[in-house]
Amino acid sequence: MKQTRKRFFIDKKTGSWERAKLVRWAIENEFNTLVFPLDDNFFKGGNSKYIKLAKRFAFYIEAGGDDLSLLMPRSLFLFNKELFRMEQGKRKQKHHFCPTNPKTIELIAGRTRKVFSRAFQKMSPDRIFHLLPDEGHETTWCQCPACRAFRPAEQYLIAVNTAADVLAKMDSQAKLYYVDFDTEPEAARVKTRANMVIRK
Repeated sequence: MKQTRKRFFIDKKTGSWERAKLVRWAIENEFNTLVFPLDDNFFKGGNSKYIKLAKRFAFYIEAGGDDLSLLMPRSLFLFNKELFRMEQGKRKQKHHFCPTNPKTIELIAGRTRKVFSRAFQKMSPDRIFHLLPDEGHETTWCQCPACRAFRPAEQYLIAVNTAADVLAKMDSQAKLYYVDFDTEPEAARVKTRANMVIRK
């Protein structure tokens, strides 16, 4: 019988010492899964107390969180503003990007491959990723002429579909969890991929 996972998301802003304490707290509160941020040193080969604790107590290890914007490096904004979201006629560096731009999709695919592959070796064998929009900015998406044809929830799915396609090529059994925050699901025009799972 497959064990139900009780997930504890590690905050990317929490330091190593605090994380070690949080892992102990997760143990005491019967969590069995730790979800590390994709931009975390955990996936860059770093070693610390919380990693040892995770292994010692046989946690499932997953990756992700509100890391979607990580797939579009903010450093590209100065010379590639067209890759980023538009708001009231101006391109904005913060929060998400322009998902209907083909060059954006190409860059997201390449970045997904790099970020996900860095996490592969340290994760549980079934490899579960979580890719969520920026917290508090779930509806902060692009308003350029092309993107206006899609609601924020659909723009989010366009981006997640791109990552899901890359993940399917890397590992056909891996899963990508996403949030369905569409208030008009019956009107959705963007279909999700087979390796995507709605996060409850």
